[in-house]
Parts: sequence; C-alpha cells; structure tokens
Amino acid sequence: MNSFYKYIANINIILVILVIAAGSIVRTTQSGMGCPDWPTCYGLIIPPISVTQLPINYQQLYANEGIDAEAFDVLKTWIEYLNRLLGALLGLFVLIQTGLAIRYRKSHPTFMYSSIALLLLTGFQGWLGALVVSSNLAPYRITIHMLFAFIILLIASYAGYNAKSSEFKSSSLFRLTIISMVFMFIQILMGTQVREEIDVLAKTLNFMQREIWIDNLSAIFPIHRSFSLLILGVNGWILWKCRKQALHWKSIHYPAFLLGAGLLLSTFSGIVMTYLSVPAFMQPVHLTCASIIIFALHRIMLEYKV
Repeated sequence: MNSFYKYIANINIILVILVIAAGSIVRTTQSGMGCPDWPTCYGLIIPPISVTQLPINYQQLYANEGIDAEAFDVLKTWIEYLNRLLGALLGLFVLIQTGLAIRYRKSHPTFMYSSIALLLLTGFQGWLGALVVSSNLAPYRITIHMLFAFIILLIASYAGYNAKSSEFKSSSLFRLTIISMVFMFIQILMGTQVREEIDVLAKTLNFMQREIWIDNLSAIFPIHRSFSLLILGVNGWILWKCRKQALHWKSIHYPAFLLGAGLLLSTFSGIVMTYLSVPAFMQPVHLTCASIIIFALHRIMLEYKV
C-alpha cells in the first residue's frame, strides 16, 4: 500500500470517529438547532457571534416544520458550526483518498471501490444531516444519521486496510468477531433508545433534577445495562484468543489494545452515568468508545478472515 494513501486513509478513520464524538457533543449540549438552516448558518458562511447580527424576526425567518427557531445562543451556534466544519473536513479528505485510490484501480481495485463507496456515503450523510435540521431534530432521523456514521466508519476501516496473506487465519475468531459486532450494534440501538428517553425527560424537567432521570427510564435501560456484561464476556474471550496467537500478536496488538481500552472506558463511563446522574460530559465519551470498539473489532475480523 502506498504510504501516503495509508496516511490519508488513517486520517479519515480518525475523522469519522471525531465526527461521531462531535455529533454526540452537539446532542448532549442541545446544540442541534444552533444553526437553524443548512448548509449556511443563519444564512451566513461564518455564523454570527451576536444576536445583533441577525434580523429582528430571525426566529420566524428560520422556522422549521412550522416551529420558530430557538433563541440565539452563541455557544450552541458555534458547537453546531464546528461539527459541520469537521464533517466538511472529512468530506475533503475522503475526496483526496478517492483520487489516490483511483491510481491503484488495477493493482488494488478494492481501494478504489471502497473509497468511492466511502465518498458516496459521506455525501449521503451530509444530506441526512440537512434533513435532521429541516425536521427540527426528529428523533428517528437523528438515530438514522448516527447509524450511518457507524457504517461509514466500517467502510473507512476497510478502505484503509491492506489485505495480506497470513497463515494465522481463524474461522472461529472470524465468526466470533462478527457475532460481537452484531451484539455491539444491538447495544448501540438500545443505547439510542435510552438516549431518546433521557432527552424527553430532560426537556420535560427543563434539564433539572438529573438525579431522577435514570429511575424514570423504561425497561430498555436495565436490558441495555445487563447486555453490556455479555459484550464484555464475548470481547474478553476474543482478546484472550488473540493473545494466544503469540506469533501473530504483532499484527493485531494495536486493534486488540484499542478493543480492550474501549471496553474498559465504555464500561467506566456507563457506570458513571448510571450512578452519578448522567453527567453530560460522559455521554460523548460513551459513544466514542463504542465507535472505537466497532473499529477494533472490524480490524481484528479482517485479520482473521478465512
């Protein structure tokens, strides 16, 4: 693999994870409508820093779905704007990667096809983001938007993977990583439902009384919490099996380390949110860890693919 292509591909993997983290920060800080229009922000390329820069009737002017725009909040506006900039940066680097990949269309056609798929899905994700804004943050659209981010992460991982022959292929480990990834997506979907319930509670209580949020969640929360034990067990087994492959450990120690670190930090952040009244700063950490776990599992899966 060309070293520059690999460098750009790795940057894109990092950028996708950062975009997922930024999206979580936007949601946690209720900044999703910080820019009520798209792709501009209050009709501007560079968002305002003061309400005096906006028309007097800006809330009616930028209404969505018949709902007036929120009162201007400079912090929320710039959080959403920086989230969009990060997405635009990802789009630029994906475009560069695709241009580089086309050069390898004969020697490494998978680079080209996966990079083109990554480019198309990144553009589609931008369109979805516009729909989320125009729908005034419809919960189901937010969920779809997030799930597509994880699909983009998997494609970015594949596009940056240099397949090579190896005598350490393992059908059992390959199947186990697939099962674990399925479990992770189920867990993420349940976590999304928990997140939506917390959003409703938070708005109902005017973002006060955080100490009662967990106690007022539906049965999906204890299921989500208990399911994490299954995920820990399966992934712990994967790490143990990987470590037994001593001669192959050098090739997989990096994703194995990410998997272990992601699991530990994800578990810790989940415990903190459960017992310390859902501190806002822990929510992006929790989702970012999930993205790291998905990436690490995917790389381990590719290493052991038969």
